[in-house]
Amino acid sequence: MPKPTRRPTRNDPDSAEDDIDPTPATSGYANAAREASANASFPAKTSLIANSSELSTEALLQRISMAVAEEGQRTQQSLLESFNKFEATVDAKLNSIMTRIDAVVATTDALSVRVTESEARISGLEDGIAPLKKRLDVMEQCNKALADKVLDLEGRSRRDNIRILNLKEATEGSDLTIFLEGFIPKLLKLPVTSVPIDRAHRGFGVPGDGRPRPIIIKLQRSRDVRVIMTAAKRQGAIQHDGSSLRIVPDVPPSVRMARRAFNAVCSDLIKKNIRFLMAYPAVLSFTTDGIKKTFRDPNEAAAFLNINIGS
Repeated sequence: MPKPTRRPTRNDPDSAEDDIDPTPATSGYANAAREASANASFPAKTSLIANSSELSTEALLQRISMAVAEEGQRTQQSLLESFNKFEATVDAKLNSIMTRIDAVVATTDALSVRVTESEARISGLEDGIAPLKKRLDVMEQCNKALADKVLDLEGRSRRDNIRILNLKEATEGSDLTIFLEGFIPKLLKLPVTSVPIDRAHRGFGVPGDGRPRPIIIKLQRSRDVRVIMTAAKRQGAIQHDGSSLRIVPDVPPSVRMARRAFNAVCSDLIKKNIRFLMAYPAVLSFTTDGIKKTFRDPNEAAAFLNINIGS
């Protein structure tokens, strides 16, 4: 009966040669094939990596250090070139900015000089204007005083004058003065037949179909003015030839305009049954609640009526 065959083991010295596994050899060829394929796929790898298995550790480290140093030098050179370009660009921009700043500074310095000169001139002008302003104030005061005196003299020269308004044109005939000497006493029912008149004339302008020109009369005696004005006020409405006549004092134009400014206030006083007086030149006075009020400004008079008297 034949002996069964014994399977060799690793501890059996007789089976040392037969114990060799063919797999490692096959694995070695596969690894070599993979490395060749890798080298073919990445041709950029240096021979340092491909032959690393054939080099000692110190030589490998030395070559790696040399490769890193070469790569660092290339990187440093690239960074240096980039930095130089950046520095050149920044320098160009800064030079442009500094040029503009220098121009602005020069302009500012010039403006500063001009401002300083202007301030000096203005200061000199102010010093020169101060005495002129004082003189102007004095002259304005003198001018106002003279204007008041002229107005007073003009008013005094018209104190013997009266005006007749709304008398139709051509009513007087050829001689206005003679006509009025007998017309006024009849119109106002005075106890005399004639009033002595120095001169009389119509207002300036061309007669037309509109409102008749006013008649300006200068009487010879001042007392006749008071008599005529009192009679006209007492008679009230004066009618002649279908026209409503008015007899008023002859005052300067500026006084007449100042009095017209009180027309609205006077109308309110009439509506409220308040008696008033217009004194010369244009001073409105009336009494309310037993207190006499006097106004030279129409706005102040209107405000007083609206607040204190009402409707």
